This record gives sequence, structure tokens and C-alpha cells, in this order.
Amino acid sequence: MILKICSIQADLLGGYKVATALIEALLAEEEKLLACVHCGLCLPTCPTYSVLGDENDSPRGRIYLMRAVAEERLEPKGAYVTYIDRCVICRACETACPSGVPFGSLIEAARSDLALQPPRVGRLQHLFHTVALKYLLPSRFLMKLALLPARILRRMTEGDLSRDGDGSFLDRYPRLKFIAAMIPAPNIETGSRPSPEDVPSSPEMVVAQFVGCVMPEAFSEINDATIRVLKVNGCAVDRPSSQGCCGALHAHTGDVEGAKELARNNIDGFDDGTAAPIIVNAAGCGATLKEYGDLLADDPDYADRAVDFSKRVKDVTEFLVDLGPVIGGPVDATATYDAPCHLHHAQRVQDAPLSLLGSIPELDLRPLRRSEVCCGAGGTYNLTQPELASDILGEKLENIRDTGADVVVTGNPGCHMQILAGVRLEGLELEVRHPVELLDASYEAAGMYGSETS
Repeated sequence: MILKICSIQADLLGGYKVATALIEALLAEEEKLLACVHCGLCLPTCPTYSVLGDENDSPRGRIYLMRAVAEERLEPKGAYVTYIDRCVICRACETACPSGVPFGSLIEAARSDLALQPPRVGRLQHLFHTVALKYLLPSRFLMKLALLPARILRRMTEGDLSRDGDGSFLDRYPRLKFIAAMIPAPNIETGSRPSPEDVPSSPEMVVAQFVGCVMPEAFSEINDATIRVLKVNGCAVDRPSSQGCCGALHAHTGDVEGAKELARNNIDGFDDGTAAPIIVNAAGCGATLKEYGDLLADDPDYADRAVDFSKRVKDVTEFLVDLGPVIGGPVDATATYDAPCHLHHAQRVQDAPLSLLGSIPELDLRPLRRSEVCCGAGGTYNLTQPELASDILGEKLENIRDTGADVVVTGNPGCHMQILAGVRLEGLELEVRHPVELLDASYEAAGMYGSETS
């Protein structure tokens, strides 16, 4: 037997009635659970197993535990909850699995079940999750207000983020220090470029842009760069005003009904009677949007519409490479690419970002060892599991340093902020950028934004 169940049996049994959600979800997918042959190919790809070395913190270990709960041999309590919550849901195991086990959907089903139980985290943390999921993420106004204190803190501590601190205020509150470090500062260089509306273009096709909830407030420059790049490549860009949060964090934390409600809102918002591509520049959002068909499969009013919606979704790098990107001017930088888990493993968009970066003249693109391995961001994982997330990030930063790059390129806001925090806390001389930002710089260098920017 792979797991040492006997050693944790006493902690797992008794106390809670097993809710039906997990049992129904897992038994309905029983052949997928049984498809796990415990071969162990997932182990080197799993960030929690790599750090902790515990079978219970591996994909096959968690599947074994989920099966035990589904078969009513164990109850969702104690150690079981710990192992389920410690999963980053990076889905690297799905890429490695020769049997095609859909681990992401299984772990989300498990968390959906746990969400029906009494709070499994501290009450303050539970309140944070409730407020964030139900109120902040769906509201851009509230998101802006919520980020304001962090932005102020970031500006106040510009020179006080090194881990070799001097006993200052933030050194006494490491989690607050991490939050300050992960908030991106305005990119003055990017801000000098014209607004997207002022970029000349001759559109040959229309695309819709999904802007998300975090991107407009924390990464508006990346959204603007995305529009400029798309316009140079012959696209008119529509931004439906009624769109909102994709629901990724809701699904990851077990609030499936909340994720479904947000999915319905976005499907309605983008239902313009066309099949125009929906362009996404956030990997986590893109993965969720592409899986709306699965999320709403049991909704008679939205099931077919969800499938049609998901077929339209394209990551911006995927779309541009399929289109054949316009070649811009030279970019004098040494860069390395970190593959966001939900782009590489969930969406299986693996070559497009590298191909897009490779099209930029004079960009020195260097390979990153284990670039496809998680950085530890995991949505809110770096806030709910800060110590473990920091350990996972440590390997990523070491591999980045080894490349000698001065720019780290990644295409997901969570990864961006996680790596950015590590860079600042370690005092590294590195920039963190999105692929479209480098392409944006290339187009500016070629004078494609008009004479005032050439």
C-alpha cells in the first residue's frame, strides 16, 4: 500500500458527516480515479511533494485519500483536510500522467465538499476568503479600494524590502512585507507609450478582450500593451463592459456555485452573436474560461452556450502565433521565460510564448531550468500557505538567477506577483514582464505607434 494510512487513521475518522458533493462527484468519475495506476511519474512535477517528500502531499496520495472519502472509509477531517488544502492546483501532474487523470477537477470537487463543512481555517482567514470571493473579486470598484492600502504600503517601503532587514516595521510582519513586495509599481517606460486608442491601425478582424478582475487594477499597463499589440496585428479590440471575474479562485477554493454564477455573467457579456476570438492575457483566467463547458455541463440553459464560449477563448500568445505576429524592432535585453502552470499544464499552451518571444529581434532568450514547475503563487496559495509557497518559490528564484537574465517573462498575474515579491525580497536586479510587454517594446522600437513615439 502506497500510503501509510494507519498512521493517520485515528485523525481522519469520526466527527463529521461525509457530505454528498464529493461522493457524487468522485463516484461519477470513478473510472478516472481508478485510472491512477500509482506509477509515480507525477511525483517530480508536484511542488508540495518536492518540498515535503510526503506521499500524502503528492497527486497519487491525494487521489488515494479522495477515494477513501468517496467510499466512506474516511471522513473529511483533520489530516485529510490538510493534505487537500496544501495542493497548489498547478496541474503539472496532469501533464505527466500517462493515464490522463483529470486531477484538477478532482481536487476542486474535494474542496467543494469541504466548503460544505464548518470553516477549516482560522475565522479571520475564513472571513477574508468570504469577503474576497463574494464581494471584492466581482466588483472593480471594491478591488480598486482593496488594493489602495497595499499600493500605499508599497510606495512607503520602496527601499525596505530586502530580507536582510534592520528590524524595521515590516520585518516584524513578514506576511505584510510579502504583500508589499508583490504589488507591482507603475512601469514609467511603458507609461510613455500612447494610449491604445491613439495607436493607428487598419483592422482586418474583430476580437474581444477579457480583462478580468485583478488585471485592470494591478496590471492595467499589460492590458493596454495587449490592445496596442493586437492593433498592430490587424485587430479591432472590443471590451464588453458587462464582463467580470472569471471565477477561477472561487472554483479553486470550493465555491463552485459562485464560479458558475460568474461564468454565466461572462457568457452573457460576450454573447454578441459572433464567434469573435476572446483574447486573454492571464493564464489562470484563460484556463477557467476554457473550462466553462465542464463547469456548466449540468445547466440546461447554459451548457451549450458555455461550450461555444470556451471554444472562442485564446491566450494572447497562442492567438498571435497562430496569426503570425508582425515583426517589430530590436529589444536589447536578456530574458528567460517562466511558464505559468495554468498556461502550460491546464491550457497546454507550451510553445507559443517561446515562439512569440523568439520572434523579437535581438532579444537574448535563455532557457530556464524547470520553467514548467510551479512558483508557489497558486491564486491565494501564497497567502494561505505562505511558508510552503516561499519554499516552492526558492527553487524558482535559484533557477532564474542561474540564467543570468535581467528580465523574467511570465503570462499570469499570480505568477508575476509571486516572482516579483521574491525578486524584491532577495534584492535581485531583475524585471518581471509579460510577453506582450516585450512585444510592445519591440513595436515601439520599430516606430509602429506613430512618429511621436519613434
